Amino acid sequence: MPRKLTTALRTAVAEGPAGREAVAALARAYTGFAADNPALYDAMFSLDNGLPFAEEATPAPLREAFGALLDPLVDHAHPDEPGLFVETFRAALHGLVTLTRAGRLPADRVPDRLALLVGRFVPK
Repeated sequence: MPRKLTTALRTAVAEGPAGREAVAALARAYTGFAADNPALYDAMFSLDNGLPFAEEATPAPLREAFGALLDPLVDHAHPDEPGLFVETFRAALHGLVTLTRAGRLPADRVPDRLALLVGRFVPK
């Protein structure tokens, strides 16, 4: 399951621009994956699946998906805690996905919210 997300994230930044544009592409890929694969996204992140996250016992495919987020963001994170930075970025994306799907945020403003989020995490 996570491999499909990992592929989407890596593809979004594979040969595209670096820096802020790569982070924007990453955010669009994440939210696009969630929109295109709602049942899979829920199974991975919303349902209690018993899988450990952010631990040594975390399965390799989940670590790979986290790495696909980490790689474009690591240069923008505090050097002592890049994992915390990426966890917070992913949590913000997850919140946007969840609230938009629930109808609590207007779907037509997703691009604006992603631009705002990226701007806060990766200032010019």
